[in-house]
Amino acid sequence: MSVTLPFRSSPQQQPLSRIGIVLRDFRLGGSERVAVGLANYWASCGLEVVILAGRGVGPLRSLVIRDVSIVDFAISARLNDKALAWALAWRARHRAAGFAFDAVYVPGNSHWPVVPLLATLTREKRPFILAQVSSPVCREGRSQAAQSRYNRRMRALLRYADRVTTLSESLAEQTREILRGSPVDVVPLPALWDEKPPQPVPEGSKTILAAGRLTAIKGFDGLIRTFPHVLRRHPKAKLVICGEGEARPELEALIERLGLSDCVTLTGYVPSIRTHLEEARLFTLTSHCESFGAVLTEAFAAGRQVVSTNCSPAVGALIRTNAAGRIVPTRNEGALAEALIEVLDEAPPPHDELARLVDRFHVSHGGRLFLGLMQPRRPVSPGLTGRAFDKTARA
Repeated sequence: MSVTLPFRSSPQQQPLSRIGIVLRDFRLGGSERVAVGLANYWASCGLEVVILAGRGVGPLRSLVIRDVSIVDFAISARLNDKALAWALAWRARHRAAGFAFDAVYVPGNSHWPVVPLLATLTREKRPFILAQVSSPVCREGRSQAAQSRYNRRMRALLRYADRVTTLSESLAEQTREILRGSPVDVVPLPALWDEKPPQPVPEGSKTILAAGRLTAIKGFDGLIRTFPHVLRRHPKAKLVICGEGEARPELEALIERLGLSDCVTLTGYVPSIRTHLEEARLFTLTSHCESFGAVLTEAFAAGRQVVSTNCSPAVGALIRTNAAGRIVPTRNEGALAEALIEVLDEAPPPHDELARLVDRFHVSHGGRLFLGLMQPRRPVSPGLTGRAFDKTARA
């Protein structure tokens, strides 16, 4: 079915009152978690926030506060992610026509199909559309022809967004090039919700924490294989991996085969890793590729050093000194083991200094910036902080 797209509408000039957020579902994804955090924050500021969900299921739904409304389109589970995104786009357009949103936040690359469809609404009903570029747009190993197709699709989907944002300046530069000079703003990833102050490392702790979905790209198998080398230097070391996923049976078998059952723990899914961070000496990110690696900001906010593979532009931006941690090449188990041992050998640096590295990644900071971008002629007051929002489950 073809649609006719109107010209881009002029920026919103009236104060915002109702914001929509589109989500495929409440899966354990970085874009999804950021979207939930922003929804909670904006609602705490007194705005009406509605999440338009393709499927209202997934572990992150329990983190949505009661003040945020959820519209569950209950799209068939038989559809794959690509079909789900387009089905969500059509339903979101239909619902937006009746909801009179002032603005709609599109939280990541997989949600872009909603942009051109929202743009087909009449000028009176069309919301201000803020689209996020959350994942790399130029991937290693992608052929020139495939990149060209990706660029054309990206331009077609984002050309009618009123504002496009990215997470880093390097990603913004790539996005501007693909969009042929269109303005692109950088908003630091608003990944931090917790207001708890950082705590010092427990005396004598040798616990290494990792977290993420248990999939091959996260590199947990390599981390487990390096751990015997760490134990030879630090016999009391422990490894804790938070997360769930399809690779669990393989990881459990690997732990058993290496005789590590007494010192390596797979916790399964946890809604927050903060408690585990407070018990740990350091955090490690072993992914082969990450769009950003939001978990890095959580580790620093808790006052913990990080040993990370060079899997994201955020790694180099955050780990600039040995006090912050170490960066190792991806898929290099020897370098990973050496870096972990080095950090365990050291005395931990001041936890409050590590926490200050990520102040700009708190949801209150990014949330204010996004609100300002949705109202380009009426920037949001720097004093808007929002009341503390309840992170308990919805009733």
